[in-house]
Amino acid sequence: MELLTWLTVIYAVVLVVVLAVGLILILTTLLSIGGKLAKIAAGLKLVESQTAPLNPAVEQLNDGLATLAGGLGVVDSHFTSADENLGTALERVGQDGILSHGGSGR
Repeated sequence: MELLTWLTVIYAVVLVVVLAVGLILILTTLLSIGGKLAKIAAGLKLVESQTAPLNPAVEQLNDGLATLAGGLGVVDSHFTSADENLGTALERVGQDGILSHGGSGR
C-alpha cells in the first residue's frame, strides 16, 4: 500500500510540474505576442499622426471628383444624344440614296 501511495504522490508532482512548464511556455509566448502587438500599435499611431495633414486635401479631392462625376454624367448624356442624332442622320442619308451610289458625298 505504501508503494501505491508513493507512486500517486510522484505522479501528482510530475503532473503539476508538467502543467507548470506548459503554462510558463504559454505565458512567455503570450508576452512575446503582446510585445509585438504593442510595436504594431505604436507604428499605426505614427502612421495616423503622419497622415493626418492629408485629410483636408483628400476631402477636397473627393469633392472635386464628385463634381467631375456629375459633369461627366452631363457629357455622357450629350454624347448619347449626339449618337442618336448621328444615327438618325445616317438613316436619312441612306434613304436618300447618297451612300448607296458609292459616292463620296461631293
